Amino acid sequence: TDFDKVKFTIKTKTGKSASVQADRCGGEVSYAKVSDENDVELFRHCMPDEDDKANVAVLEARHPGAMPYFFSQDPDYVTVKERVARKCALGEEAKDIATIDIAIAALSVGEYLTDLMKAELSADEAKEIDPAAAAVPTGVALDQ
Repeated sequence: TDFDKVKFTIKTKTGKSASVQADRCGGEVSYAKVSDENDVELFRHCMPDEDDKANVAVLEARHPGAMPYFFSQDPDYVTVKERVARKCALGEEAKDIATIDIAIAALSVGEYLTDLMKAELSADEAKEIDPAAAAVPTGVALDQ
């Protein structure tokens, strides 16, 4: 399952909350924002950001017709490929590259949240989800 847009609020057991909203298919610009309980925006990240726009223009001219997100993510792809290649060729640690264990844990959280979001989206009335009553994947902490 894949979402192009998502908006949710996380409430902790101590009463703190934060909302996250993201649109990763909003044309050539994708964004994510975090808001407080009063819907005041605390943080926003847009992709491409101002630093990436010049590189995006060069890559669009060089590779017309490619998906726009390839251009804004190009520096990240280059970094990942270089670090993994150095690990393979020289045995160096691939700094800040997720291991297979991290990837499996992230997918487990994604699958867990997907089922919860589907249930929420199909419910007739808004209801609170009790994490204690749900089957939580091993290694996933919900009481932070």
